Amino acid sequence: MTDPGAELLAPSEAMPSLAYRSYFLFIMVLVSASVVAEHNMMVVLVEPIRRDLHLSDTAIGLVKDLAIAMVYILAVIPLARVADRWSKRRIVAIAAAIWSLSVLICGGAKSFWMLLTGRAGIGLGEGGFTPPSQAWIADLFPVRRRATALSIFLLGASIGNFAGPALGGWAAHVYGWRNAMLFASIPGFLLAPIVWLTLRDVRPGLADGVSVVDGASAPFLQTIRELMAIKTLPLLILAAALNVTLTMGLISWAPAFMQRTHGMPAQVAGVQMGGALFIGSVIGHTAGGPLADLLGRKDLRWYVWILMGSGTIATVVAWFILTGPTNIVFPLFGLNLLLGGLSAAPMMAMVTALVPARSRSTAVAMLMVAINVIGLGGGPLLVGMLSDLLRPVYGEASLGFAMQWTLLAGVPSSILAWMASRTCRADLAAAAARRVGAALGSAPSH
Repeated sequence: MTDPGAELLAPSEAMPSLAYRSYFLFIMVLVSASVVAEHNMMVVLVEPIRRDLHLSDTAIGLVKDLAIAMVYILAVIPLARVADRWSKRRIVAIAAAIWSLSVLICGGAKSFWMLLTGRAGIGLGEGGFTPPSQAWIADLFPVRRRATALSIFLLGASIGNFAGPALGGWAAHVYGWRNAMLFASIPGFLLAPIVWLTLRDVRPGLADGVSVVDGASAPFLQTIRELMAIKTLPLLILAAALNVTLTMGLISWAPAFMQRTHGMPAQVAGVQMGGALFIGSVIGHTAGGPLADLLGRKDLRWYVWILMGSGTIATVVAWFILTGPTNIVFPLFGLNLLLGGLSAAPMMAMVTALVPARSRSTAVAMLMVAINVIGLGGGPLLVGMLSDLLRPVYGEASLGFAMQWTLLAGVPSSILAWMASRTCRADLAAAAARRVGAALGSAPSH
């Protein structure tokens, strides 16, 4: 059977120009900044939303993060399969419109359930954006430059991490939290038609020289079996998810922690946190990809070792965040996100390099399911539940003690990353052999 997306995705064998690919990355950075800002803005709106809608910390954890994670469970892999078979351009544009509309729903929420619906819609938009965007980058940039291209793409997350808390805290203070969400929806509505009208699809595996036939999508169960047979992939996915559990357990509750433990106003906490996270993530995301590409020329295990080392050090830094004085908290938050940023691009590059071109979006979706369910959803929710359990004993200090428990996730994360480093060279060699075979198979015979 002919792949229904083959005609759309493979109109030409020519690699797009460097100028176009630079423009493509620029737009992807803006789109990424939009969704990350809209997602993370709520971390500085916890207290006004909690008071306005009379919600518990557990309820806040549910609407703030777990709602997104649940939508990932249900939708992200099917959406990734659509992206592998259809148009990444259209999926990304539609996703931007969906998450922008969902932010409007959050801003108009009068109850827990309406807020939950809006946050779930943001998760649907994110699920439609993340897998095809990373697979799209892999299709346009060869392996030796892919981590660097992904580092540039991740600058959008850095911008969003700053704009969400900083501008969200300021807008909520001046205009109220509902209007802050209304303003946050505007960028996505503007970017959706730009993606649809000015970017173009390319054949899956174009940068690797994979033929149209080899780029066709396989049946779903066959794809899952192929991906799970790659020993490094499940180890890497679980290590990354546990790493995010630690990071998001801290960052998601940081402004509320500063208000309750250190008595800092929301707008001050938002600006200082946003600035620290912006600087840390910019440095980490910018340096991580080129560093991995450089060190990887000597030993490919560096793509995994960076994840292992940065996660271990981040655990130690997090302890000082939660136990240190006020004046060191935000600089250490910046350092914590810098360490996380170092590993992000190498991890994404490793995932896209390990798997067949025809199933890259699906592989990224598996990664994102684990990160969102275990890390983004489970981490903040666990903190909220522990905080509620400890509140009768510790009062407002219960949140800080609950956050300390998330640090335990750093131990198994580092162990799993070490195990992945022991298998990654063989799996990458097998992936390279597949690419060579695909290139030879698509070469004309004489």
